[in-house]
This record gives sequence, C-alpha cells and structure tokens, in this order.
Amino acid sequence: MSIARVTTVKMDSKEAADEQTQGYVQSAPSEFPQASQLIGIRIDDVTLMAVTIYPDAETMKAADTAREKRLNTNIENRVSVETIVGEVTLDHHNH
Repeated sequence: MSIARVTTVKMDSKEAADEQTQGYVQSAPSEFPQASQLIGIRIDDVTLMAVTIYPDAETMKAADTAREKRLNTNIENRVSVETIVGEVTLDHHNH
C-alpha cells in the first residue's frame, strides 16, 4: 500500500522560499530515489509544500536521513514545518 508524506514549510521571506524551492527542484530527485513520486507546490510567496509518495512505510522510513538533511537546509530562514503522513487512496495520472 502506497504512503504519502506531505510537508508544509513556511519561510521568512519570498527570497528564502525561492532559494528553498530551487534547491528542492534541483536536488530532490537524487535525494529521494526511493520515492515513487515527488510533487513540489508553491502555495504563496513564503509557503511551500512537498508531497512524496512511497511504495510502503518501510521505504518511506528509509528516506528519513535524506529528509532530515533536506529539512536542515535554509533552517535559519524557516518559520515552521508541518508534516502529515497517510495512506494513498488514489494516485491517478492523466498524461
């Protein structure tokens, strides 16, 4: 059963959010090779969301070290982080 981890990060400025977004776009695919899908969402000028889908909870847990490293980037400009995890009930792709 696939599992999703959704992380919302609020930065202290648009510039910090720009930097964080650029770093995620460039590095996340190689940092999280075990992920089935990576989605980055810019909610507003300072709020970012990452949705990562893994094939199972064990695979997600194996990515915890990479996640900690990613979360520790730009930490001095971060206001908050919220994370939720849940079972994926629909993963439809319409290409």
